[in-house]
Amino acid sequence: MKALLLATALLAPALFAATASAAVTPPSPSGPAPVGFTRTTLTDHQRTEPFAGDTGARRVPLRVWYPAAARSAAPAAVLTPAEQAELAGGVGFPASALDGLGSAATAAAPAAPGRHPVLLLSPGLNETTALQSAHAADLASHGYVVVGVDIVGETYGLDLGDGQTTPVHITEASAETIALRTRDLRFVLGKLETVRGVGRIDRDRVGAFGHSNGGATAADLMLADRRIRAGVNMDGGIYGPALERGLDRPFGIMMGDALAGAYFHVRVFRSNLRGPRPLVDYPGVGHKAFADNVWLVPQLGLDPVEAEVGTVDAATTVRLQNAWLKRFFDRQIKG
Repeated sequence: MKALLLATALLAPALFAATASAAVTPPSPSGPAPVGFTRTTLTDHQRTEPFAGDTGARRVPLRVWYPAAARSAAPAAVLTPAEQAELAGGVGFPASALDGLGSAATAAAPAAPGRHPVLLLSPGLNETTALQSAHAADLASHGYVVVGVDIVGETYGLDLGDGQTTPVHITEASAETIALRTRDLRFVLGKLETVRGVGRIDRDRVGAFGHSNGGATAADLMLADRRIRAGVNMDGGIYGPALERGLDRPFGIMMGDALAGAYFHVRVFRSNLRGPRPLVDYPGVGHKAFADNVWLVPQLGLDPVEAEVGTVDAATTVRLQNAWLKRFFDRQIKG
């Protein structure tokens, strides 16, 4: 065991140094590539979204995890100080309680050579893609560029770079909120090559996935845009026309206890799928266990049942979910 730990430390000195004093420690990515991280905000000057409280050009903020050639010296800051303070404060902790959240990746690391497939990532209702970092970093370590798309007007605790968090106008899920997300994602699809520092993007190999409302967004996006080759819904319902019209490309569903309770809804959707439609059921896994909450809750000492994680082992749950996502996208996007 000592030899294994020493070998790992020698392979990843920057990561170990960065996490030595961290308050929380994320799961280590399972792939061979180091993981880089960057943020940017795109602006759609052709669109406003009054429904989301926009009065000017639509802003679309991205958090991007990508395969790197080497680690950089600094751990990734997946949250700005303002975001970290608001998210930690929301559960009664000081901002420092989330130090280390993004340390599975490093900031502005040099991108790995070659062309990389892309996965668009959409979060749950009012949630941030920063709390999908375990899935995103793991997929990036296996060669994917994972582009997390937050939603101005819906994402809680979202800082666009001015040190202030944006107000929330959308608090309920609906077909209209999913359609808004899809418009944002389609805009991102057309601007992928403007995202700098993440390596060469293969626009012919693009997938989408998300948790909860983000899973519904992946389905709606696939229906609206044939550039998406495959998608995954992680424990989310389906809103809008995709429910009845279905899809003709691969679409997978990861189901925990919350979605199992509404299985009729899932069955209707799957009956209208005309491509590969794998489904995996995780008994005992709560709705929030498909986000970083599953490993954060025990490290922060929170009640796992109240936190909607369920009585599951965090390391096992993260490993199983990451392996399933990798297997699905390897077959449907890389294959």
